[in-house]
Amino acid sequence: MRVYPGAASINGGSFVGGNDPAINDLTTWIALDRPQLELASGDSAEVTVTIDVPKDAPEAEQYAAIWAEVREEPAEGSNVVQASRAGIRVYLSVGEGNGKPADFNIELLTAGRDAATNPQVSTKVTNSGGRALDVSGELTLTDGPGGISAGPFPVGQATTIAPGQTGEVLTVLDPEIPNGPWNARVELRSGLVEREAQASITFPDAGQGAVVAPDKRPNTTLIVIGVAVLLLAAALILWWVRRRNSTQDPS
Repeated sequence: MRVYPGAASINGGSFVGGNDPAINDLTTWIALDRPQLELASGDSAEVTVTIDVPKDAPEAEQYAAIWAEVREEPAEGSNVVQASRAGIRVYLSVGEGNGKPADFNIELLTAGRDAATNPQVSTKVTNSGGRALDVSGELTLTDGPGGISAGPFPVGQATTIAPGQTGEVLTVLDPEIPNGPWNARVELRSGLVEREAQASITFPDAGQGAVVAPDKRPNTTLIVIGVAVLLLAAALILWWVRRRNSTQDPS
């Protein structure tokens, strides 16, 4: 088994490893202590990966993959090489500090139907932070026809979005879901970053429906906290006034 680094990129919402050989700056900084392994069936082994970033490296986020590959040599008279490989991702941010933290915004929701007429919701997400995101989550429908609810429905596949880029997070629903209208609430996360949005949607009979922006509803949690702080401040002022008056009472 051969173990090696390969360049990668983020394209179309996916983390894509390049074909061997695929080289970028990051792969030239990676060294493996065991680039070749011999394993019996059921065995395992550990490989140490060292990344030595040069002092003059450009400030940016770079991507690579560490591959473990089994390759069969081509048959006599053939140029076709068969290879099977599995890998892990490498996200490396280079800079003097930590850079911008991970963050994203939920921009738009679009209800539609796929080629098999299954209802689906496409959520447009913008990476507004400084780290690549692997966005997953779920969608819940409430206040539907007759007051019914449905879900939560998981996102079918995590969407990978590079800093500054926009991606589509797709959720395919049960084919028995009626057209609506519905109140759709989408909850998305990448690592510890979580965002939520909701909007009124209606599924078309076919194709793509209307594109809608999430509701700009106030954060009720912050409102409750703000009211509680104001009430506490008012109570403290009242207590101080009463205490001051009682100390000034000549009787």
